[in-house]
Amino acid sequence: MLKLLILLSIFYSSLSYSAVWEDTESWSMEWEEKYAKWISGNDVNPRMFVSKTSKYFGIKADCADAAYALRAIFSMENSLPFKVHTPPSGNTDVYKSLHNRTEKFDEVSESSTKKLIAMINYLGTSIGTEHLTHRDTIPVKISSITPGMLFTYKIKGRNRKFIRHAYNIKNISPLGNFDVIYATQAIARDNLPMMRKTGFIFTHLPQGEWGFRRWKWPTHEGLTNSELPLELNYSREQYSLVKKHKKKFFRYVKDVLKKTDESPESLLMRKIYLLCNEAQERVKYVNQGYSYLRSINGRCMDYSEYDAYSTPARDDSLLSTIKTLKADYNDILERGLGAQVHVQLLDAVRAIFKGYRRGSNAEYNLNNLCRINYSPGKSINLYHVYYRLKKGLFSSHPNDLIPQRWGETKRKRTRCKKWY
Repeated sequence: MLKLLILLSIFYSSLSYSAVWEDTESWSMEWEEKYAKWISGNDVNPRMFVSKTSKYFGIKADCADAAYALRAIFSMENSLPFKVHTPPSGNTDVYKSLHNRTEKFDEVSESSTKKLIAMINYLGTSIGTEHLTHRDTIPVKISSITPGMLFTYKIKGRNRKFIRHAYNIKNISPLGNFDVIYATQAIARDNLPMMRKTGFIFTHLPQGEWGFRRWKWPTHEGLTNSELPLELNYSREQYSLVKKHKKKFFRYVKDVLKKTDESPESLLMRKIYLLCNEAQERVKYVNQGYSYLRSINGRCMDYSEYDAYSTPARDDSLLSTIKTLKADYNDILERGLGAQVHVQLLDAVRAIFKGYRRGSNAEYNLNNLCRINYSPGKSINLYHVYYRLKKGLFSSHPNDLIPQRWGETKRKRTRCKKWY
């Protein structure tokens, strides 16, 4: 009888279930400060999901998944609760909510880390940026923005389709500039490192529920936004500030967050560096799409493929970034601050918008500032980028070839469906 009880005990213990991780702490503003410090540190880096030496190798994350993954990782490492409400579905396998105490991933491994990776990859099949914005985060007061918070946007494309994206705010410089880290659909599909940008400029204004946001805590379940603790700084002020400041909204945000002033020359150089970096990254994205196009023998891409490899939002952001540079350049001149900027830099920036004579000093200075090599033997400067974007010469369609993608010609563009 004793042996039978021992065997039954062993059998039932082998069927026991365990959480992804146990939470013994509770979220508080003190923990939010620690989360902000962790996000801004070296542990959060572009290769943390793709490096084989990383504990979190194997996470396949697009923009929303990356945000959930970072929050979950910190929660697990500090024994904090994590909970996400998944949307309704006819699939009974989709849980109404997923949290750190779920038993769903027991068969994956005994390791909490392996279970977390499985949980994040599972979440990627059921939720996205829409859910992140509407269910698991809240808008905040501008002055309370810190590392660890998010910026999300939603813009309308063609055919009643929408483009959505989310950035993780990694740091905020003393000048009030953002350092962001994020993933994309293409990054998730091809297991590439996340993107990180310093001195970043947001270009899509907050609207609706989209904009600067912070995480809710699991203990806030069932509370309306107005019932949340005051320390979270829930606020919808950003939406009224957009109406007040319009295109100068992000300049207002910078002024609120900055701890020191930025010189006119430093401002222009930072904007040009960011702009050049954006254009160089477009080379990588276009080449990534072209490589995939070749792998499928040039057939027309379906919606998910188009969604991963097209660049309409990126191209729109690139043009908007150039326009902010133009606005800053004009503002410097209107305020009589041009004397504080080296004349060669002023000539180069002017050349982006006004053009230049071939062989002139302006062309030389502009080429020295930034040259984009987008194909063997093919390169352009920022004037060409601005002109081609403004004229609609760039193609964002991943079924187009390199010459069409970079606006060398509009002839022989693809006839494949433009999904949005």
